[in-house]
Amino acid sequence: MEAILQRLMAVDGVTGALLVGKDGLVVASTIDGEDEELLGAMAAAAYDAAGRYIEQLGMGEVRHALFETPGGTVQVTDGGDLLIVVRCSFHASVGRIRMEAGQASLQLAERISGY
Repeated sequence: MEAILQRLMAVDGVTGALLVGKDGLVVASTIDGEDEELLGAMAAAAYDAAGRYIEQLGMGEVRHALFETPGGTVQVTDGGDLLIVVRCSFHASVGRIRMEAGQASLQLAERISGY
C-alpha cells in the first residue's frame, strides 16, 4: 500500500495521499499528525454526502469526487473497500492525478482480491 501512496506522491503538486476506510479511519498515509486523521475523516464524510446527493439525482454511484479551492484540490477516488484521498496544490495536474488515482484503485482491487 505504501507503493501506491508513493506513486501518487511522485506527481508534481501532490502534497499528501491517504488510503482511508469508508468509515474515515486512516489505513495508510504520507501525512503526519492530526492532519492525517482530520483529512481522512472529512474526506470520507464528504464522499459519503456526495454519494447520497448523486444517488438522489438517479445518476448511479460516485466513483471520483473533486473538491477545488483557491489553495488547491482534494480528490477522492473509490478504491472498493478503501478511499484514495489525494491533496494537491493549485498548480497540480488534475487530470494526471485522476488517472493515477484510477490506477491506484485497480491496484487496490487486485491486492484485496488476493487475500
